[in-house]
Amino acid sequence: MGTAWITGASGAWGGALARTLVEAGYDVVTLGRRDVPEVAAYAAKVGRGWDFARFDLADPGAVLPEGTPDVLIHAAVSTEGDRASLAAADYLAPAALVEAVAARMLQRGSGRLGVLVPQNARLGLAGLGDLSAPQAALWAWCEARRDELAKDPRDVSLTVVIPGRTASPTQRLVSERSGHRARLSTPDPEPLLRAILAGKRRAGRRPVLAALAMLVR
Repeated sequence: MGTAWITGASGAWGGALARTLVEAGYDVVTLGRRDVPEVAAYAAKVGRGWDFARFDLADPGAVLPEGTPDVLIHAAVSTEGDRASLAAADYLAPAALVEAVAARMLQRGSGRLGVLVPQNARLGLAGLGDLSAPQAALWAWCEARRDELAKDPRDVSLTVVIPGRTASPTQRLVSERSGHRARLSTPDPEPLLRAILAGKRRAGRRPVLAALAMLVR
């Protein structure tokens, strides 16, 4: 099927998407600070390739692996640090990652990019300014880059993915800081992956409905 790179595979949505990529027949390389042994074991069980490449989004000197994946999914998010470090880890580094991989895909002539953005990135909830602002910047940047890629005749696409809220340390932090308790769902990664592979503009929840889900409780 091909090769897929994914960040955030140790998280709820990232882990679910990584496993779904394996099930879809991809050899997967997870980029992050630590490997995900349970998904790695599953990949070995079903005969798919699995590799771990140390890549810390908070490290400005992080180096990408060589090669060009068929799919890149960015599902990582940082919640630690001050305003500057969060801006670097949740906007500047992911944008640089997507841009670098997109350039390789464009040179080859094909590729699929999917970037997960949280619902709170479009809401100015109390206690979440420094956390949500970089994610909102990444969201806006991805929409612009998506539309630029859509005008290019080469077959490279970027899908903005708005996943449902699910039980995770990040969601727990969002709830604790904002005082809002959102309805949680079980990760269902298959529709999101299908949309990414099909080159859709957006996958998951719609921005307006996502906002209402947070504000109407």
